[in-house]
Amino acid sequence: MFMNNLAYKTYRTEDLRMEFLNKGFTEEAVDFILLHNDNSNFEVLREKMNSLEQQMINVEQNLKKDIEFIRMEFGNKLENLDTKIDNVEKNLQKDISNLERSLLKEIESNNAVLREELKRNNAILLEKLKIGNRMLNLISLIGMPIITSILVYIITNYFGRG
Repeated sequence: MFMNNLAYKTYRTEDLRMEFLNKGFTEEAVDFILLHNDNSNFEVLREKMNSLEQQMINVEQNLKKDIEFIRMEFGNKLENLDTKIDNVEKNLQKDISNLERSLLKEIESNNAVLREELKRNNAILLEKLKIGNRMLNLISLIGMPIITSILVYIITNYFGRG
């Protein structure tokens, strides 16, 4: 497209040249006018290119600023996320520690209850054992003379007559 425009400009410049010459201008005057026109067009193009270059520089600077801002914002968000994760971790550790303490207290309480029940059961069993021993002693005290007399009777009756 750019080349087409240049070809068109060249064609127009030749047309202008012929037109000026037909009107009676001298070759030198026509060359001066056309050179001045070309210089003017070149200056306009150079100004436009400078303007475009400056716009590109501005766009690049703005993009750099935007990218840096996004990096900083992303970094801040990551830091905030790290902080939140650390806080959650600390809270979980506290909760776990509290649960451990609570469970230990409950276990200790249950152990104390079980110890008391064991003591009571041991006391009951000891009491029953004492009663059992007393009964054995009583049976032994009462039963021994009876058994002894029965044995003496049997021995004397069966073995003594013989």
